[in-house]
Amino acid sequence: MGGDRSSNHLLKNIGLEIENVFAFLAAAVKFWDKRMQMIVRGTLLRQVKVAFNKRKTLQYIEHHRKGNCSGCGFCCQYIRRCPYLTSENLCSINDNKHFICRVYPVSDYDVKLVSKVSDKKCGYYFDDGKE
Repeated sequence: MGGDRSSNHLLKNIGLEIENVFAFLAAAVKFWDKRMQMIVRGTLLRQVKVAFNKRKTLQYIEHHRKGNCSGCGFCCQYIRRCPYLTSENLCSINDNKHFICRVYPVSDYDVKLVSKVSDKKCGYYFDDGKE
């Protein structure tokens, strides 16, 4: 899909509002524990932001994300361990890694999720506190 406008138009045409999608998914995963609900919410938020607002998300990251990767490997294994993650928590395809991996974290929610559901601390932070 090309651009923010066509993506938003598609969502409206199929009758989906992002909030409704999240409400439906939250209801569908009630049986999951709080940790898994937070992880799924973060994953969905990230995927939607990147897929439907790629340009805006990249601009936000460029202007507001600070810090560096701490190398904890949490982002590469919190739902399932990435098959490209080495035992030293390094990416074995670093030069060709997937787009979402290159831009993670995309919001303050991603950063906070690391410390909320694990004993790790992300090396990135967002200077304005917005998600």
